[in-house]
Amino acid sequence: MNSPASRRVIIDCDPGIDDALALLLAAGLPEIDLLAVTAVAGNRPVHTTALNARRVLDLAGLAAVPVYAGASRPFGYAAARCNLVHGEDGLGGVPLPADGQVAPGHAAIRLAELLAEAPAGTIDLVAVGPLTNLALCEMLAPGSLARARRLLVMGGALRVPGNITPAAEFNFFADPAAARMVCESGAELLLFPLDVTGQAVMHPAWIADFARAANACGRAAGAMLEAYALLDPLLHDACPVAWLARPGLFQGEECHLQVDWRDGPSAGHAQAWFGGRDDRPGAFNVRAMTALDNDGLLALVADAIGRLP
Repeated sequence: MNSPASRRVIIDCDPGIDDALALLLAAGLPEIDLLAVTAVAGNRPVHTTALNARRVLDLAGLAAVPVYAGASRPFGYAAARCNLVHGEDGLGGVPLPADGQVAPGHAAIRLAELLAEAPAGTIDLVAVGPLTNLALCEMLAPGSLARARRLLVMGGALRVPGNITPAAEFNFFADPAAARMVCESGAELLLFPLDVTGQAVMHPAWIADFARAANACGRAAGAMLEAYALLDPLLHDACPVAWLARPGLFQGEECHLQVDWRDGPSAGHAQAWFGGRDDRPGAFNVRAMTALDNDGLLALVADAIGRLP
């Protein structure tokens, strides 16, 4: 049960195993009141990511939280830039309940409506997939994203190489134009780039503990992570959700961020100017997380998922 002082949160995602862990983390944190989940094409096509989000929430006992399907492809491309890191079904072949239904309505429209209905500064918006839904929301209703209390984005690679191309991290590469629009939306933006998520390392013993969990959510998490960790043993998408409950686990720096939206070898590249640079083009627009207490993060995730059914 959420506490009276819990944060009202919407999560935009593309499940994906690390997205599923982020959803389970949010479900298990009393500090978070999850209002809705929106899904976008990314790790898998949008019809799959939306169903995966629905199944994860149902497993976690959050059948009342609606899931809305959104953009099926990025700006400027004929098809989604998907991958198979998470398996054909996006969840590593782990069977989850499939009784719930995705809610009617397009995710971008619902995002704009939910942000407009709530008083400004009362909803935290977490985005852990390509940013197409958020960009569409901003295009439909300019100023929507700035109504959020904070916009927490997992994406980009600032001082480290990308994980899809040398220049780009997957979420920004998947829709560079959307990433550019969102980063320039005027929202209070906290960025969780590969610089910090690359420090969120899952240890084999930590994963093995889930397999012995007494609850269904813990065992499902362990089964999903068993395959995923062989390819990418990092808790990317859990980081912004964890920040909502334990911001002290992270350290960050102010910077000015621009995303290369043009097609080509640098598409999706996140160019950050930090303090002390004479060539910085304008005011800081992002606080980028750069350091992490990984032991604290792993403990938080394990404890939160342990509270679930």
